[in-house]
Amino acid sequence: MRKLFLVFIILFLYGCSSIPISTMLKYRNFDEQSFVILDPLQIRSKIRLSEPFTLKLEKINLSLSLENEKGLRHFTFPLVLEKRDKIAAQEGFFLSEPAKTEYTFKLSELAVNNFKETQNLLSQEAQGKVSFSIGAGFNEEPQKGQSVYISIALQLEEKDGYFTLIEDTEVDFGQDG
Repeated sequence: MRKLFLVFIILFLYGCSSIPISTMLKYRNFDEQSFVILDPLQIRSKIRLSEPFTLKLEKINLSLSLENEKGLRHFTFPLVLEKRDKIAAQEGFFLSEPAKTEYTFKLSELAVNNFKETQNLLSQEAQGKVSFSIGAGFNEEPQKGQSVYISIALQLEEKDGYFTLIEDTEVDFGQDG
């Protein structure tokens, strides 16, 4: 593989992702060698969700898709909760924010082993495109017209910190269609 293009697709909800320019610049040269040297123990994801909604913790996963001349293959890596923090509602003169819960996830022990095997496999593959996605679900069923605010961030290397995939995006479940 000459180059892997890191594309972050969020499979969770109907929100749109906007990747900051600084992040795009940092990962513009992300190739198979960059992927192969990632330490899966450093990979983290943060999901911030407005209350009263909570995440189905057993459904959170990081997925990788590989598309090359052999076809499209999917790899799924379960994430486990590392930390949960409550963020109080903020009332301001011009802007107010609902209370939120911030979840921090890491790869499960099994996922770390599978990730390493996938790195080995991908280092031997021919050219192809790789994309990551984060999948999850809610414990509660949203009511018509009820909105959820969500933020998603990903960390590939501890030294770089998190970068935002979605920031305080409102998802309205009352739309038909």
